Amino acid sequence: MKTTHILCTLLLAPLAALHAADVPKPKPNVLLILADDMGWGDVRCHGNEKISTPVLDKLQRQSVELDHFYVSPICSPTRASLLTGRHHFRTRVLNTSFGLEVLHGDEVTLAEALKPAGYASGCFGKWHNGANHPSTARGQGFDEFLGFNGGFFSNYFDPALEHDGVTVVRKGFITDVLAEAAMAFIENHRSQPFLCYVPFNACHSPMQAPADLFAKYSALGFEPKTAAVYAMIENLDANVGRLLAKLDALGVAQNTIVMFASDNGPNTDRFNGGMRGRKGSVFEGGQRVPCFIRWPGKLEAGKRVAHIAQHVDVLPTLLDLAGVPLPQAQPLDGVSLAPLLRDTAVVWPERVLFEVTGRGGKDGAPIAKYPGTVRSETHRWVHDGKQEMLFDLRNDPGEKNNIAAQQPAIAAQLSQAYDEWFRQAVAATAGKVQRFPINFGDSTELLAPYATLEGGAKFFGQGWDNDWVLFPTNTAAVVWNVDVPRAGRYEVTALHTAKAAGGTIQVSVGENSVETSITTACDPPEIPRRDLVPRWEVPDKEFAPLKVGTLAVPAGKQQLRVKAGPGIEIQSVRLKTDIRVPLEGTEK
Repeated sequence: MKTTHILCTLLLAPLAALHAADVPKPKPNVLLILADDMGWGDVRCHGNEKISTPVLDKLQRQSVELDHFYVSPICSPTRASLLTGRHHFRTRVLNTSFGLEVLHGDEVTLAEALKPAGYASGCFGKWHNGANHPSTARGQGFDEFLGFNGGFFSNYFDPALEHDGVTVVRKGFITDVLAEAAMAFIENHRSQPFLCYVPFNACHSPMQAPADLFAKYSALGFEPKTAAVYAMIENLDANVGRLLAKLDALGVAQNTIVMFASDNGPNTDRFNGGMRGRKGSVFEGGQRVPCFIRWPGKLEAGKRVAHIAQHVDVLPTLLDLAGVPLPQAQPLDGVSLAPLLRDTAVVWPERVLFEVTGRGGKDGAPIAKYPGTVRSETHRWVHDGKQEMLFDLRNDPGEKNNIAAQQPAIAAQLSQAYDEWFRQAVAATAGKVQRFPINFGDSTELLAPYATLEGGAKFFGQGWDNDWVLFPTNTAAVVWNVDVPRAGRYEVTALHTAKAAGGTIQVSVGENSVETSITTACDPPEIPRRDLVPRWEVPDKEFAPLKVGTLAVPAGKQQLRVKAGPGIEIQSVRLKTDIRVPLEGTEK
């Protein structure tokens, strides 16, 4: 009996080992946290002794830090590149407003790439890559979304946010609210791999922050803008701590990749490690941001990677770490940094990184070539539209000495590389008109900043998010380029104000039009908000819905035009399929 028992044990041992080897390892979770307008110098661990960021400082010590991680100088392009692994030009995201921030529907995002591997995905915060399906977070693969679609949000206290297409009011400060929703998502999906994308809107304007933290930094002598920014960042830091604590409490921290970064440089002039430039700039200070990647037991804590890296590397890196194949639908511009994260001594090929902040591109208009930049491992080449500059960042990290004349060979090499890259980048989007889909069977909202102005119509502000159109004369009009996949009759509603009764609003597509008269004046005052400094964006205002009528809209590429009388303001136009009155010749 004893011999038989030993023999059985010997036979079963390798069999058990074989079964254990066959059991697939669980896929790691991904917690991707993105700050907004937070610069490289906005953490104490980067030498800023006046700010309190204990959670992020600890996260840096627990992580591999990409010490030279670069993003676009402005919001939407970074978000598009981070989520797709492609330069934002390829995704047709050229800017932050005017409809140029809209991610094209055929792009494959990180959420969509992870979905076949069984990942649940949630996005909690600022999307800023399109307000109309299929360019929304839900349209781009996220199972749950709580946040806002634009780049600017008027009210950070008790915010009215979108939750999977429905407006909900959540009590509290917006960063706290978003963290709570992300924590709930993590808890609800702890039994399967998840992607939790938390693009906080802190520390973007308007300058609103918890009063106690604002008072703290004001007492330290900071002027109101910086005090508000630092207050928002300290609050963000605490909420990152809540997210990390939730991972610990659920026992999933060891199997969760945590990545923290920001979308561009600082939005005010403040400490940034002596770098030149801020948000919107193609110098170092506008593009270099903190980037920490933690995976306990898999990536060495406290390691620093000196090689340059960029937002386009995020998707291929996270997919590589998760063991998930790269999407094949579109060519990628990024590379997996996993070898560098695991072994900084690995032989790494030379590369250069490109960026441009040139304006243009609206309705297929030409795109400005400059300002533009090339970053190599050692140098930065910059053309600001007036002159060419070259900086040796090994000896001049503050970019004070232009050495283009002293090192013409390097300047010419990087300039030629930029010319070729820009030619290819522009070819991906040049001449293409951004069209907004009218979703049959669902509601579509066409925002004022997406429109083209005609006949003297003008924006109240600069045409940024939340702006609206003024109609000073009877000839004023706005036009949206739309794509209608299916003909139908649509109920049209305009969100408007009117200083007096008697004016009209007309909405037309081709030869079909509807019109309504304004019978009641509607001119509400600005909504007071808890701004700590006067905002430079448009004020907050309540626009009243006005039913214009039912409009027959043919299928195909169309132009939707709105004309209104003097004294009328329009923030958006909403279209919803009127299934009660089908268009003749279409399915009922």
